[in-house]
Amino acid sequence: MATKKTQSTLDPVTLSVVWNRLLTLTREIGERVVHSSQSFVMANARDLGPVLLDEKGRIITQVEFLPCHCLLAEIPTKAILDKFGKLEPGDMVLGNDGHIVRSGHLPDWTFLVPIYWHDELVFYCHFRGHMMDTGGAYSGGYFPRAYDCIAEGLNIPPIKLIEKGKIDEKVREVIFNNIRTPEGVWSDVMLIYGSIHRGAEAICELVDKYGLNTVRACCQEMIRKGEEAMRSEIREIPDGEYFGEAAVDWDGSVDRPVWIKVKLTVKGDEMTFDFSDSMKQVDFVNSPLGNTYCYVYMALFLTMDPMMPHNHGALVPIHIIAPEGSVVNPTRPATYGACACSCGCEIYEACSQALGKAVPEKAQGCWSRHMSVDFMGRLPFIDPRTGREIEYFAAPFIEDGGSGARRGYDGWEGMGSTPVPGVLYRGSVEVCEFFLPFKWNVAQIAQDSEGAGEFVGARGVYGERECVAPPGARTILMSGDTSGQYFSSAAQAGAPQVPLAELYIQRAGKKEKSLFRTVDMTEVYTGDLLITKAIGGGGWGNPLDRDAEKVRRDVRDGLVSLQRARDVYGVVIDPEGADDPEKMKVDDKATEQLRRRMRRKGR
Repeated sequence: MATKKTQSTLDPVTLSVVWNRLLTLTREIGERVVHSSQSFVMANARDLGPVLLDEKGRIITQVEFLPCHCLLAEIPTKAILDKFGKLEPGDMVLGNDGHIVRSGHLPDWTFLVPIYWHDELVFYCHFRGHMMDTGGAYSGGYFPRAYDCIAEGLNIPPIKLIEKGKIDEKVREVIFNNIRTPEGVWSDVMLIYGSIHRGAEAICELVDKYGLNTVRACCQEMIRKGEEAMRSEIREIPDGEYFGEAAVDWDGSVDRPVWIKVKLTVKGDEMTFDFSDSMKQVDFVNSPLGNTYCYVYMALFLTMDPMMPHNHGALVPIHIIAPEGSVVNPTRPATYGACACSCGCEIYEACSQALGKAVPEKAQGCWSRHMSVDFMGRLPFIDPRTGREIEYFAAPFIEDGGSGARRGYDGWEGMGSTPVPGVLYRGSVEVCEFFLPFKWNVAQIAQDSEGAGEFVGARGVYGERECVAPPGARTILMSGDTSGQYFSSAAQAGAPQVPLAELYIQRAGKKEKSLFRTVDMTEVYTGDLLITKAIGGGGWGNPLDRDAEKVRRDVRDGLVSLQRARDVYGVVIDPEGADDPEKMKVDDKATEQLRRRMRRKGR
């Protein structure tokens, strides 16, 4: 009855204004942190996410920040409220323990702050961000073969760091005495708290203007519209069971693929993703439950109508089965440092494959797998602000590829990899080189790295990154969140496999290069070179159906080689113009004959 009343009495203009204002205020909470953060990855890559939930802990608004920080917000919020009950004005709860808040890896700290209008609880703000450090054996958290989750970093259960506006100094002392960069992290914690409170002030102004009943009615209508939109989309899918699978290269300890397998069941206007056939929990790449949920939702939202509201309502018809003790729902003391990129990426790929079979007309080739190696270390210089040597961690995201293709559209270059679909900034080479002991000798689109198809996925990036650390420095490369040496991004509609990623180390003074595995780590020294060729996005359809003129333009621009144009796309470039890009022409007759022969052979 309440829903019907809301539908019939709520002014649509008021709904639109309130809805967009709440989206804007959510966005501003995150943007203030981006522009003032001490954390390299929050400030230079937008590795964070604010979400506004109602007083019941249901997602109302989320915006253009990392899905792995936003789409899971209801799960850690529930864990926190189950422990504390309703939070009081001025409270801020902090937690990062993935086996309790069930979100992601330890460097991503979760904050929950209540928003009150006078004495009335109106919203909660859930905020996650990648901190400069969180203790453990190494900064950053992307190191495999940790003994257990305790070795990975400081495991913080939900705890009131700030209670009724007063900092709990005992809690602060315990936490910040166990991280390497306490001043920087504390600065970011207070920045987040202050940004949320500035947002809360603006929300209260909105409630003052329209009234609490109207704002709540708008939120309820937003949820209703989200559910209605998702159910409408699902009803268009034929009932049935659809399957998908993907594999992480390995878990950093046992040399075997880590398989994610999902069965999608569509019935009426609801769907269930069942991961019961996935592997038991392994090492390092396990995905806490909230992380698993978020990558399922991400596959859905990248497949369904892009105008669909990304709120609680859209999640109601979606059911997820993730057995405890599996790689998609690990139990203590399993490690999970790489979960956001692996196996989060592979959860998304498996679900995208299943959805592609269910709704082939909407299928999208998967985004590039992550292949931008992180680095951390200590420089032999005393920071005058702290009296200690400089400690750093950075995730540059410079060498990643872009999006997959879908029917009618090629993938977009440079949009980033699966975990960061178009919302995370590609790191600045100049900023990295200014602050960190590396320089990029090469960073360019990699030839022949696209996911081939009638419509092609984005290319990967080729990079050469040189260590320029001074004597006495300690510098460590972490490939713990990279993937794609043995398994590539999933394609759709019969498109072939995407070329695999490449990762090498060339030591100073050596001519030969040695394999550097994904999900691994190594120390590097001055003059050592990291060489990466990232994987591209998945293609859509048969490459022999691609417009030959598009292939010619890609050859002209150096994106596709003459050999690949012939062997994969069946396009023959007239050799008379092969040495002059501006004179290149397609030999139409030879192309038609070649494509006919290739089709007869099953291509």
